Amino acid sequence: MIIQEFFINICIVIALVFMYLQFRWTKLLPAVSKQSSQWIDGLAGGILGIVLMYFSIQVTEQTIIDLRHLPVILILLYIGVQPALLSAVIIASGRLLYGINPSSMAAIALMVLLFIGYLWVYRKLHHRESPLKSSFQMLLWSNVVFSFIISMLVRDWETLQFIIPIYWLISFIGGMLASYLVHYLRRSHYLFKKYEEQSSIDFLTGLYNVREFDRLWNYSVKNAVEKEEALSLLAIDIDFFKHVNDTYGHAAGDEVLRQLGKILNDITRSFDIVSRNGGEEFTVILLDCSNESGRSKAEKIRQTVEKHAFSLPDGRKISITVSIGVSTYPDQVTSAGELLEKADELLYEAKHSGRNKVISA
Repeated sequence: MIIQEFFINICIVIALVFMYLQFRWTKLLPAVSKQSSQWIDGLAGGILGIVLMYFSIQVTEQTIIDLRHLPVILILLYIGVQPALLSAVIIASGRLLYGINPSSMAAIALMVLLFIGYLWVYRKLHHRESPLKSSFQMLLWSNVVFSFIISMLVRDWETLQFIIPIYWLISFIGGMLASYLVHYLRRSHYLFKKYEEQSSIDFLTGLYNVREFDRLWNYSVKNAVEKEEALSLLAIDIDFFKHVNDTYGHAAGDEVLRQLGKILNDITRSFDIVSRNGGEEFTVILLDCSNESGRSKAEKIRQTVEKHAFSLPDGRKISITVSIGVSTYPDQVTSAGELLEKADELLYEAKHSGRNKVISA
């Protein structure tokens, strides 16, 4: 019966931790600041500890045991000290809901001692060891302190002989399972976000790649038509870029692309969409921007690039120029879907009429 109740405690920890992490990453973090999210984490840990007490095991009339220490360990290892302290305070205070007696006072003392030990492990070992090894150290401390406290409360040796070994076993199993779950989910989430970012970001310049450009372009066109706003597109190409690669090497060419990407980001507005569409081709989607404003922005880009000294990996500096085609809906085309074709046509005209030019119509 006791093993079954401990098993329920483990299932509660695993299920609630899993559900909370999904909520935290998909809903909480995008909506609140990092500091606020940590306080919410601490509150959530405290609530989980109180839930575990509700499903605790009655050892004597006043004494209950459970795995309420696990939320504190998890939050300390994976979130931080202050949220873990908040969880510990909530859990210790929550124990008073089950009566104010010697056992509840001992439970509060237990939580204080546990947190002190956890903090020592965190400060001394956490940065040198993996979270799983730190979890093991904290669980070992938990079981030692628990064994001492429960021995003071329960004077029945036969009960202690049965309870303490089972508690050690379940505490280690539940704690390591929960810690591994959080470790695994965090790693999976990190890799997912990394792959998601890589699927939309050009690795060289940090700008949007052509795949993300297509998605954002379709959205921008739809939005411009629905709101009856102007939409401008700059199609940008580096003049004689092959000469840069052939003369100075591909590493130098990559550095030129990176610096050009930074120039485009610096000149455009924060909500404009800058992309590298492949090779030396770039685009800038200018939201709610007339043709006159779009041409002015393109000219500023052209002049800035022309005056900029591009630093190469070997320390040499070179100059480059760009050609830009500017198309605008509805100034130049009646259908927003024609903007891409028109911008490419104007870029082609700029490159074949002398280069280092901006042509809009």
